[in-house]
Amino acid sequence: MPPREEFPTKGLEGAPSNDIGWHFGTLVPNARGSIVCKLCGKVVKGGITRLKEHIAHKTGNVAPCPNVTGVIRESMMNVLKESNTKKIDKKRRKDEFLSQLIEEEDEHEGFIDEVSAIR
Repeated sequence: MPPREEFPTKGLEGAPSNDIGWHFGTLVPNARGSIVCKLCGKVVKGGITRLKEHIAHKTGNVAPCPNVTGVIRESMMNVLKESNTKKIDKKRRKDEFLSQLIEEEDEHEGFIDEVSAIR
């Protein structure tokens, strides 16, 4: 996978964030969530993630870009996989934290019952 430095995103005109996808698309004025692919000119609705799926040839949500090179396609596929892995890890950590809170709450509940009985 090429390093992300090959696709600079800082200072791209009209880019609302530093997301790597903005290297390959520009916002459509007055059309929320619509982005024009710089490689093929297709208007992709659904935001920057949908554009990255278009570039990576990920099936299901959008048609694949006919003008993307293999290197860019593979790189974008890896970016999407990395993002999904981070999302799954974040959900797992949140679930673990919530289960710990519930366990601690159950431990304290017994103590609160004992104090209530003494009163």
